[in-house]
Amino acid sequence: MLKLLAHFITFIGLITSSSIAYAECYQSLEFDVGWRRDYLDWDITDLRSSYFHGHSDSHIKFKSIDSYTLTAKAKWYDASYYIRASAEYGLSATGKAREHFYINSPDLFYPIFVDTHNNPVKRRSEVYDFNGAIGYPFSFCCCRLVVIPLIGFSYHRQHLRVKSPDNYLSCCYSDSSGNPCDSSCSSSSFSVKSSNPFYYYESSNPFSSSSYEKYHDIPYELGLSNCHRTSRYLFTWYGFYLGADIAYTLDKCWTIYTELEGHFLDHCHRQRKSWTGVSSVDDYKHKSGAYGFNGIVGIYYNMTTCWYTDLLVEYKWWKSDSKDDDLHWDTVGVKLGVGYTF
Repeated sequence: MLKLLAHFITFIGLITSSSIAYAECYQSLEFDVGWRRDYLDWDITDLRSSYFHGHSDSHIKFKSIDSYTLTAKAKWYDASYYIRASAEYGLSATGKAREHFYINSPDLFYPIFVDTHNNPVKRRSEVYDFNGAIGYPFSFCCCRLVVIPLIGFSYHRQHLRVKSPDNYLSCCYSDSSGNPCDSSCSSSSFSVKSSNPFYYYESSNPFSSSSYEKYHDIPYELGLSNCHRTSRYLFTWYGFYLGADIAYTLDKCWTIYTELEGHFLDHCHRQRKSWTGVSSVDDYKHKSGAYGFNGIVGIYYNMTTCWYTDLLVEYKWWKSDSKDDDLHWDTVGVKLGVGYTF
């Protein structure tokens, strides 16, 4: 991904350099460093497996995913056109994931609820974004106010790696009325204390070492496995948008601006590679429509004739939903950058 980012930055630089030949044009190249926090809420219902007689539900919340980012941006325009492009790459520093998992099957006496508590999102999980747009500028107030309607395309991806502690399963059993049979649901290890949940096996604890040797397929039939410690989740959002860039020059040094994007007919891919043991869950992939909003508010300060600094706040809100799969993503970030105008 770093190599791809380097190629993209080089491409921006070549295009910008080639535009200098037009004396009436204005170009800028900028690099930002920043921080962002992502939140994702993913709810999947009625997952069915070809070999597991029953269904599963999964609800995952990824919270407080803090990442440090590097962004490259380029703009060039004159009185008749405006183009901007950007690329961002980030590595996560902290984050947590919690999953509520439900399994019900005729092979079980009781439905089973699995709750993973605040599993850490591993460092160096990745986030990256690409964005490009073209528009026509309109000037007002003696050219101090510029409004630019846009049509553009954006691409966003989160590649999250979640690490589970050794005994990461916390299971609750419910009776016919839906109430838990065991009040100690907050324990961090799997155990069967009262009734055997398996309809066809005699072992009271099929996850014990002696039982596992005899019934080695039980965890897989139940749909649980903790032999692997890292699960991977990939979310990709992309599509065209309509928007507007607005800038107002306060004086010869300060300029405030905003960038607004409305996404309506976009797409979202999501997939997971986890280790519950249920293939329909662990290798789950889905694609559906998406819609959302991207917004930036910032301020420029011209240090010299060519050099400037940029401080901005960015917010994204996206949603993708279908019949049995709902996904919500939002992120907020702060960036500080330096740029050069040609």
